[in-house]
Amino acid sequence: MSARSIKLGVRTAAAGVRDDLVACPDCGRLHRVRLPAPGHQAKCTRCGAVLFRRSRGGLHHALPVAIAGALLLLLVVANPLMGVNIQGNDRTSLVTTGVQTLADQGMWPLSLLVGALVLAAPFARLIAVIAVLLRLHEGHPPTHVRETARLFAWAERLRPWAMLDVFLLGLLVGYSRLKGFANAEVLAGGLALGGYVLARTAMDLELDSRRVWQAIDHVPPSDGPPPACWVACTVCQRVHGCDHDLAPELCTRCHSRLHPREPNSLERTAALVTAGAILYIPANLLPVMTVVNFGQGAPSTIFSGVHELVEAGLWPLALLVFVASVAVPVLKLVGLGWFLVAAWRRSAARLHARTRLYRIIHAIGRWSNIDVFMIAILTALVQFGAVASVRADPGAIAFASVVILTMLASHAFDPRVMWDRADEAGPDQTAGDQGGAPRHG
Repeated sequence: MSARSIKLGVRTAAAGVRDDLVACPDCGRLHRVRLPAPGHQAKCTRCGAVLFRRSRGGLHHALPVAIAGALLLLLVVANPLMGVNIQGNDRTSLVTTGVQTLADQGMWPLSLLVGALVLAAPFARLIAVIAVLLRLHEGHPPTHVRETARLFAWAERLRPWAMLDVFLLGLLVGYSRLKGFANAEVLAGGLALGGYVLARTAMDLELDSRRVWQAIDHVPPSDGPPPACWVACTVCQRVHGCDHDLAPELCTRCHSRLHPREPNSLERTAALVTAGAILYIPANLLPVMTVVNFGQGAPSTIFSGVHELVEAGLWPLALLVFVASVAVPVLKLVGLGWFLVAAWRRSAARLHARTRLYRIIHAIGRWSNIDVFMIAILTALVQFGAVASVRADPGAIAFASVVILTMLASHAFDPRVMWDRADEAGPDQTAGDQGGAPRHG
């Protein structure tokens, strides 16, 4: 299907709605659904993208795990994460302590960002998931379909921005940095954080998104051929047929806006990548924090932080921080730049490799926030006046901006555009948009 071959109408319902079809989010190929075995995935026959995964359990398994995760999240917020002792002085910190300390130091952009990623987003997503699963608990379609669909759509959008798993790694890196000059221990909140991350991982494994969407609103499968003209919802994957080349404006299930391709994808991605590349220079040259220990100390950059971990013999953590804070941002900027240039040139070269790299960039981008969260943890814990203190510096804001901008860029980029433009250059490259059943793996 060409992204330019259909028009969006003002109607909110399509002439033909198909839940037995699924469109690949990465290359746009249309597949007829054949349900894989429990625990297996259905993959695109052209680019290998995962179309959906069938969980081993069901919705009734995801609900208790989600409730357990919510209880653990309350314990995380209510209990101190870590404690530190320096020369007989003790201090503990909550999740909220770092947010408050950053604000007190005048680093309010960093404070707002940390609060949003480790408090607001995880709570909002868990509440939305639990609310949806409770409405579906009886095994019947919910009474309020539109509200339930919107709740789950928001839960899916918040998934990459709920970063307590990344925060846990930041806690471990911060603990290792403290061991060099203080007695540090992980307290009840830190243990509850580990439990929450395990519970959230189990919830995500059991939360079969396709099954949830079909439980909210499902159209019986059709024996008819795939529509010649269609547009797929990128949120709930429902395929809508066109009526006289006129597609609906809104998805009939989740009421998200329908677009053949993300509007202005290349332009928005280019702007975000350019801004991220500009900020990458001060993010690495400017100090991200200053550590003072008995009057001795100097501003520390990201590279010097990696060097300190190496000198302390913590090679695995040094490698982790280097990859997450140095290598991954470079990979994202260079990779997205490559995608943009190739799309503008309508190149079909290494199309599969570009698509696979896009999936990697989209998945790992959030982990670059390890250093940001470590700074929030250390500034909250190490505040002992002249004895020892940690202060966040402007480089931290620049670095956090690079991470967020590159994440937004990977979300704004529509990889299907690469396939469309390669098809325009040579139709044989992407022939077969009405492809058959997905591969199971």
